[in-house]
Amino acid sequence: MEDYKLIALDLDGTLTNSQKRISPRTREVLLRAQHAGVKVALVSGRPTAGMMSLAHELELEQNGGYMIAFNGGKIISCQSGKTLYERCIPKELLPELCGLNKKHPLAVIIYSNNDTIVTETADNYYVRGDSFINRMPVEEVPDLLKRIDFPVNKFLFPGDPQYIAKLMPKLQQHFPSCSIYCSEPYYLEVMPNHVDKAHALSALLKHLHLTQQSLIACGDGFNDQSMIRYAGMGVAMANAQSVIKNDADFVTRSNDNDGVAYAVQKFVMHSVH
Repeated sequence: MEDYKLIALDLDGTLTNSQKRISPRTREVLLRAQHAGVKVALVSGRPTAGMMSLAHELELEQNGGYMIAFNGGKIISCQSGKTLYERCIPKELLPELCGLNKKHPLAVIIYSNNDTIVTETADNYYVRGDSFINRMPVEEVPDLLKRIDFPVNKFLFPGDPQYIAKLMPKLQQHFPSCSIYCSEPYYLEVMPNHVDKAHALSALLKHLHLTQQSLIACGDGFNDQSMIRYAGMGVAMANAQSVIKNDADFVTRSNDNDGVAYAVQKFVMHSVH
């Protein structure tokens, strides 16, 4: 039976339930796993500030856990607070990316180095939703480009899913040095090339002197596909997208039915209750 040493967890739709909370059962199991010496990494498209409260709740600081933010664009040690790895959007692309919302019916979001959501449309439905999920204040500016005096890890372009589906292939062709995909049908994400959850977890495993086979990863969305395929044990939630279930080694219970706790008990603790 494989000895898993690192648990990688997507947040929304995976670790958290429909109310965006970690259930008491799931928290208890993850604390027990960490006390047994297993490391936990939260792996999300969220910015670092949007992951902090969940990291505190799981006591990652005390137990030597990690946050992988921006879909793999940044790795932070919760214990030391240090950035172990970071990838940013090339500066020469910023003017054109900042202008996409002028050409298309999309909002645009970036995340500042003082933990605000920066946008030109604070009252946008998706912007308000992002603020709620990440528990971060919105900073509205008249000109996004003029506000940027910090490294940009990712652009988020929320909008109508059907419009985004048609636009995405064109942008992928136009920006070959970027990784462009949907984390949700209504979220178009623009990242530096070769940034995904699997790349970041590979870097973290190297840092920890662990093998790929010692990794168990749980996820539900399109942006979890790379780590589900990469992990020694890829676990899809019952509520996951069909393609994620197809790529997984195991399909656990839903995020509203302690699916993460069930998988960790089964494969890490070797006891299912």
